Amino acid sequence: MRLFRTGSPEFVEAVRTVTEAKGLAAFAETWYTDTRIEARRFLNAYLERPFNAVRHEPLVKRLFKFADNTGDDATMARFLVGFDRSVRRRMSTRRRYDYRARSWEESPVIATPPDTALPRDDRFLSGPWFQQNRDKFVAGRVLFSVPTRNYLRRRAWRYFRRLGRKYPDRYIPAVSVALKLYTDADVPDGLGLLDNWGLVHVLFHHSPTLEARPTGWRVAANGSLARLQPDPMFRKLWLRSPEPIFDLLTQARCRPVRLWAIQMLKRHFPDRLAKLTVEELLAWLESPVSELNDLAVELLEKVSGLDKIPVERWLKLTGSARPEVLDRLCALVAQLVKPEQVSFSDAVRLAMARPIPLAKLGQALLTPKHPTSDDEVRAVFGLREAEAEPLRDGLVKWACDVLGRQPGFKPEWVLEFLDNRHEDVREQGWTWLQTDERARESATVWQRLLESPYDNVRLRLVAMLEDRAKERDGLDSFSPGLVQFLWASVLLNIHRGGRAKPFVVRQIMDRLGRKPDEAADLLPIVAVALRSVRGPEFRAGLAGLAGFVTRYPQHRPLVERGFPELQLA
Repeated sequence: MRLFRTGSPEFVEAVRTVTEAKGLAAFAETWYTDTRIEARRFLNAYLERPFNAVRHEPLVKRLFKFADNTGDDATMARFLVGFDRSVRRRMSTRRRYDYRARSWEESPVIATPPDTALPRDDRFLSGPWFQQNRDKFVAGRVLFSVPTRNYLRRRAWRYFRRLGRKYPDRYIPAVSVALKLYTDADVPDGLGLLDNWGLVHVLFHHSPTLEARPTGWRVAANGSLARLQPDPMFRKLWLRSPEPIFDLLTQARCRPVRLWAIQMLKRHFPDRLAKLTVEELLAWLESPVSELNDLAVELLEKVSGLDKIPVERWLKLTGSARPEVLDRLCALVAQLVKPEQVSFSDAVRLAMARPIPLAKLGQALLTPKHPTSDDEVRAVFGLREAEAEPLRDGLVKWACDVLGRQPGFKPEWVLEFLDNRHEDVREQGWTWLQTDERARESATVWQRLLESPYDNVRLRLVAMLEDRAKERDGLDSFSPGLVQFLWASVLLNIHRGGRAKPFVVRQIMDRLGRKPDEAADLLPIVAVALRSVRGPEFRAGLAGLAGFVTRYPQHRPLVERGFPELQLA
């Protein structure tokens, strides 16, 4: 009582721990008749918590009767929501034995869970064990038996039904308070929606899709929740003004309520939606509520004057929009924003984004552009790390083409793509290397490529070296260490390179023929080919080694030490 008199914020949690039913029953009148703002705030907070405080049945019943008798709409709204939350059914399977077929049959049914009411025996609630395990014990339990809960939620709805008939001016404001108290947790699925007795009456009372039973709502025969349409009780009261419905659209915390409001506004009050300003719609795009996002995009597609919105505002909206609405928003921005209105760096940033709709927008804005400064050229290289994988190949291809036509082109730029971690980027870099003679003839590019750690680059380098070996200088212009590294990496690859390995052996033997002094370094590499299980590599290595010994007999001892298993004639 001290906490109640002083208006302490701890009062609500403290009173929920009290288990003396008679004392709580006597306190109900004191609490309800207290005219202080703090007392009413405590009452609202108490009723918005779950009805699972031990031995609080007398307190809840008396508060309910006081509110019902005095016509307290706001308090009855909280009782309507609280009692709706107290009953939760589940899908179950019923087994029946068919004597004619002599077999068991199973059919799905909606079942009410067993009674989870809290115990009424004061002796059970005393002692240290209960005090230590209160939270664990109370979890999953609710006040009153299941039949009583069904009665109480029908009784709470009866209050609003009578209100609509006798005091129609009070009905819409009263049920609107309740509709704003429901949350998404109260409607986790279709069955959860039907378990809210009062909510369904308010929104879908006349719907032919549903039918009311004493134990709860059910889907009518041949009905489906997918076809459920707004059909509220006291429809004429709802159609007096769009403002209460619009208020629910922006203030409700429950998705079915927001969807109901949207459908009602579209069907009966389209003019109210047409009055929304562009600024309001843009604000809805940034809302965390998905229904407002979808409705905003839909309405923006029909309004005029969007071309006056700054480009920076559109780009900010695309960066914060939800994935579900991003596709339509980006399509809208693509229609309104011209490439010349977006800076080169912003277009690259969009193209590099992970969401595909955003990357597509960036690609559309970037493709007509060309870099005109060193900063913009550097920005083009960033497309190597574009996060939208389906679009990265096209973006990199555009980047290679643009960079290849730059006045200050440098052959080393090709290496930025050939050394990338993404295989599709390396593929485009290789295509660029093949088609651009400036890069293909650059000694610096070749020297760097010989150090590549990527298989698909090394194996193709072998083929290019095969062609280059036929030229006048052959492979002698390359660093011996780098060429040896390439050959060794290909021959030691046990998973790939079967077609390239014979070429490697031939290239090694050709180099030995021209530079026999490198035999000590190259013969161990040839040994890998000779010990390979693949026939082409073995034969190529054996033939090359025999020819080398014949041509340079002074290296015979070196060959015999490296290949003791060979019998040289």
